[in-house]
Amino acid sequence: MPLTTTGTITNLQEKVIGPARLTLKDDALAIKSSFKTVRGEAGMDDTYNSPKFPGVTAFGLSEGVDMVTETLVDSNVAISATEVGVSVEVTKKNLRTIKGSEFLRNAGKAMASAVNVKQEQDCATMVDGFGTVVGLDGAVAVIGSLSAAKAQLASNTEPINEMMMQSVSCVISPYGWHAIAQQLFPTGSGDSHAPMAPPPGGVSEPVYRKFFPTGYHFGTPIKLSTNLVASGTDVRSGVWHRDAGLFYEFMPVQLETDDSDKSMRSMELDMVIDYGFGELNDGFGREWDHSNVAPTS
Repeated sequence: MPLTTTGTITNLQEKVIGPARLTLKDDALAIKSSFKTVRGEAGMDDTYNSPKFPGVTAFGLSEGVDMVTETLVDSNVAISATEVGVSVEVTKKNLRTIKGSEFLRNAGKAMASAVNVKQEQDCATMVDGFGTVVGLDGAVAVIGSLSAAKAQLASNTEPINEMMMQSVSCVISPYGWHAIAQQLFPTGSGDSHAPMAPPPGGVSEPVYRKFFPTGYHFGTPIKLSTNLVASGTDVRSGVWHRDAGLFYEFMPVQLETDDSDKSMRSMELDMVIDYGFGELNDGFGREWDHSNVAPTS
């Protein structure tokens, strides 16, 4: 018996197209948000100067003996902003054949994500540039390195005092957090790098509720990022005070549309941000080196 099927009627069938999916990136500003940020205003120069007043020393005095004066010499860190941008051009005919407004919204989201990732990758170079390192390439991340980094910050030439410690953050790779989580919540006493007993239930319960770190390690927030600098199979995580470096956002991100090129019959989307970044105090940060090999258990 002859049948009429979907294979014989093809020209009357409508295509079903769902909403466009975006290619996801790790665009959360975990690294940037842990550094000091200064936003420029109209009339400000594109170079931000951060002068530093020197310290002085007090001495015991002897009656009748003149005091020794000290010479004050200040220092300065200059951070110059440069433009970073991303551009997308699409023909007007293409916009006519699709849902143009939805396409432009999604393009804007993708461009903003790219700008965020660029900021994170730039700030990650400051973490990689800290002069003092805890941890070790080729070795799994251990929670003792986090404790050691904070102890070193508190004992630095310019010490991070108790109040300042509230502005210290830790940013670590997901694989590093996996190793730390196994130490905090061991699968069994046979784990050589884990304690014999897990933390109390009141501590473990909120952490078990989601994959990402919850709460603080002795007051220090732990954040995850895949934008840290990698070296082979190792990664440069870090522990630092927000004043260790500065992000100067001279001009906030702007999205503009340009359809002035009439002969091209197209629309161009341009997203630009103007910023600079640099280290302010090397002693306020510690680079944390550890293996970044994908775990299997």
